[in-house]
Amino acid sequence: MSDNNITIKYKDTVHLEESEMNNVASTLSEYLGFLLKTAEKDGYDVPESFLHLPFDTELLVKNDEIAATLASNSLKYVIVAGIGGSNLGAFAVYDAIFPKFDALDSRRPKLLFSDTNNSREMEVLKKIIDENVHDPKDIVLNIITKSGTTVETIANSMFLFNEISSKFGEEAAISRTVITTDEGSALWNIARDKNIHLLPIPKNVGGRYSVFSPAGIFPLRLVGINTALFVKGAADMISGSRETEPSKNPALLSAAIDFLVHKKKLNIYNNFFFHPEMESVGKWGRQLMAESLGKKYDKEGNTLYAGMTPIVSIGSTDLHSMVQLYLGGPRDKFTNFIYAEGAEAGRITVPTFSPFGALVPDIIGKDFQKIVSSILHGTIEAYKEMAFPYIETVFPEINEYYLGQYFMLRMLETVLLGKLWNINAFDQPEVESYKKVARELLKKQ
Repeated sequence: MSDNNITIKYKDTVHLEESEMNNVASTLSEYLGFLLKTAEKDGYDVPESFLHLPFDTELLVKNDEIAATLASNSLKYVIVAGIGGSNLGAFAVYDAIFPKFDALDSRRPKLLFSDTNNSREMEVLKKIIDENVHDPKDIVLNIITKSGTTVETIANSMFLFNEISSKFGEEAAISRTVITTDEGSALWNIARDKNIHLLPIPKNVGGRYSVFSPAGIFPLRLVGINTALFVKGAADMISGSRETEPSKNPALLSAAIDFLVHKKKLNIYNNFFFHPEMESVGKWGRQLMAESLGKKYDKEGNTLYAGMTPIVSIGSTDLHSMVQLYLGGPRDKFTNFIYAEGAEAGRITVPTFSPFGALVPDIIGKDFQKIVSSILHGTIEAYKEMAFPYIETVFPEINEYYLGQYFMLRMLETVLLGKLWNINAFDQPEVESYKKVARELLKKQ
């Protein structure tokens, strides 16, 4: 890949020999070739087919057509009812582009997420609809559930659809609803019969790998995110993964490092973001790693208890809450420092004249990014001096293109690591067990 891409800095920080990483990479060469062919191949016949999503022009066009139908100058709110893989990807990209205080900004439309059953949150959404939605064109309800029967999602969807229907009538509510699900699911069939807008999640694409499907692309496109750039970033990351030398292939390099540091009993993976707007990106990656790689058995049925526990830290906030444990506690953590160096330089500076200037004179006149950069590199230097293993994932800047690269990087890294551990990176048997029990309890209530 070219220099104008996300890069991984790792030399002299992970205490691994290049020969070790090259040996791991060589064991992945055949599978990597399979992944690249899968990306080029039309259709979705294997779980790895999520790699074809950035190249599926027909699906992307269908997504844009429905978005264009529902977009308008009066659109105020797009509400996504979904949970887990059905909403974490879109949530992460939205937060990264429109961070933290977006709710207080006058920009429209807003993307709102209804991702669990909570009465207080539903009361707030009800109030928003009651007080701010005066025309059906003011709102879109996007129901996203791959199976079509997710308990939390269906409960929230029924409530929200009813609120819109009560205000404008069922026909209007139907016209402003989009259902994103497996083609042929029970929900799909209901939506088809009711003439509700439908978008498919290809059947073999798992929820946590679906961010480049309509599950992620549609709501982002509708609220003004440049999804074409997002998809291009993903496609370019796949194309760059043709390199067989780890140092030139970020996904291959990351998977090899993860595999080798895990063998050294580093079982906790710390995603340390030095941009608070990327916290939701970390939570998306947390699900991806935890659900894909936390497996009791390997593919032959041998008990393995595989996995690394992913955690998300935010700099500099968590330097004042967690770093004492990270540096003084058990040496069981591997850290990935994730940042965009200099991306916000010069935007906000500390005033030259202030009654507080004498307290920390070295910050006077400095821009905020330089302050954060100093803190970041001071932290990295402390890790280096104490011989704590870490890597750095560096964005040229935070925008849709590089987010697309990053999401695809993490998905490729995950499936490659699953191959190294000989586990199924696409199922989630323990998650299904709680769902069965929950349904049985609901029947008894």
